[in-house]
Amino acid sequence: MERLHTKSLLLDPLSRDDFPWLFALYADPVVMRYIGTGPRDEAAARANLEWFMAQSRHPPFGYWVLRERGTGDGVGGAMLMVRREGLPVELGFLLAQSAWGRGLATEAAAAVIAHALGTLQVPLIEAFIDVKNAASGAVLRKAGMRDQGLCPGPYGGTDRKFALTRDDWLAGREGA
Repeated sequence: MERLHTKSLLLDPLSRDDFPWLFALYADPVVMRYIGTGPRDEAAARANLEWFMAQSRHPPFGYWVLRERGTGDGVGGAMLMVRREGLPVELGFLLAQSAWGRGLATEAAAAVIAHALGTLQVPLIEAFIDVKNAASGAVLRKAGMRDQGLCPGPYGGTDRKFALTRDDWLAGREGA
């Protein structure tokens, strides 16, 4: 997995050295209110992060720790995953409350999308958000993903699905 970067962020491959502060992020009920089944205890967060570490050995899967360029401080995570064999690659992200409202989620999402669709030539990326999570919907739209409407979500509820094909991403870059 390679390091990515944006104007404001460094996206570093996940390391076990990051686990302690990520445990706190995954335990934050405000950060996690729309993610999965909500806040996670340390054991559940560790299992999730270990799964991502194992997956990251096989591109296009990966988990990038989001760090502010100026300070190197961790502010979140962005990931590419496939929940079950045969499903499209899925984008996910989470940010600490201190990083909200500054465009960092959009920067991270756009960088991971460009890496997946450009460098790795993944044909399609999907993302799922809680129907009440307007902020993440705005992030995905700004990053170029298209709203596909409501669908059954990965955690059993109804989610809003976003998608972007490599062909559409390439066509959008040609017009820019």
